[in-house]
Amino acid sequence: MTTTLRVLIAIATGALSSLVGLLFAIAGGVVAWTVFRGVPCILLAMIVGGLSAFAIRRFGSLPASPIAGATGAMIAAYLAIASGEVVSPGSFDWAVKGGLYGAMIGVPMGAALGPLALRRPDKENERPESIEP
Repeated sequence: MTTTLRVLIAIATGALSSLVGLLFAIAGGVVAWTVFRGVPCILLAMIVGGLSAFAIRRFGSLPASPIAGATGAMIAAYLAIASGEVVSPGSFDWAVKGGLYGAMIGVPMGAALGPLALRRPDKENERPESIEP
């Protein structure tokens, strides 16, 4: 796989995992708003976004960053919940408008952080297993 293709896939998986976290928050908010409002919704969206990126990396053998997925989902869920001040929270109208508002900023943030999946651990600074005198 070429480097350019790996970067594009990392960007796409960062956006996808952010979107999965946001969709989980939106679906949970419509089904049970009293449980999914506020900080618990944001934390659950972060966990689902990070786990979806981890699953893409583990089972799909694609470069995906859990940090990008969790951060993008956190920002997207926060903005979706904040839109509950404008429209009726937990309603279908909130799901559409809040979801679009959250996705407008959170998904590009996850895509921008997606190339973190391409980083490699620095081998020079690792401590050797045993030091012979």
